[in-house]
Amino acid sequence: MAKQSTGQTLRSAERMLDVLEAFSLHQPALTAAEVSEQLELAPSTVRRLLNVLEQHGFVRVDPMTGQFAPHYQVVRLAAVALEGNDLISNARVPLDLLHDRTQEAAQLVVLSDHDIVFVDRRESSSLIKIFSAIGQRYPAWDGRASGKVLLAWLPEDDVSAMLPAPEDWAQAGPNAAPTPQTYLEELAKVRAQGYAVNDEETDRDVWAVAAPVRDHTGRVVAAINVPVLKTRATDPNRVAELIDATTTAAASVSEGLKFFFSH
Repeated sequence: MAKQSTGQTLRSAERMLDVLEAFSLHQPALTAAEVSEQLELAPSTVRRLLNVLEQHGFVRVDPMTGQFAPHYQVVRLAAVALEGNDLISNARVPLDLLHDRTQEAAQLVVLSDHDIVFVDRRESSSLIKIFSAIGQRYPAWDGRASGKVLLAWLPEDDVSAMLPAPEDWAQAGPNAAPTPQTYLEELAKVRAQGYAVNDEETDRDVWAVAAPVRDHTGRVVAAINVPVLKTRATDPNRVAELIDATTTAAASVSEGLKFFFSH
């Protein structure tokens, strides 16, 4: 077999990563044809890449459906990433305490490109639960409290570049910001008060609060988020408690990161 050049090897590696990234919570299993269509790669190329990934345990194929899905090697690497991640490690106890105090879901969220990604959580103790699965992605600008927190301290030009054009601005919840400019004004309010609220901006009957997690340089690197049913956030005292509990947890994670990087 002819030896691949460095450029060819890198291109093959990039394509292999593209194949893995094609799988998502919405599409946990895909056929080779579906991956080929999604990535706009030749079916023969996709099949070759999937075969290599299968040989090394990164994907498995269902012989009945022909669908591929992530396999044990992906799970192993995810466990390594979680264990070695300073942010997630420092957030464990504050998330536990936040959950114990509020009996609601407690979530850790980061920014990835133009999306927010949920990277850790504690489930609500309530019968009706409001939460996002680990790994779930949403547009950072769609009105979620965690998205507001993660965008609020970025340069406004960077945020504006992420937002859809005014004619394409379409939000889901009944209280969503009507225009991109209104959304930017909401981010200014978040910076002023130090936390963000989603009051039925993404979904009817959903209320959430989020607060920023900062690293040792003061940069916002994550958000702590508590989502609840709107009916559980109508009492002003309860709302104040949720806000205080969330900001306290976020400050605790920030202190942990500051201590970690100073030693």
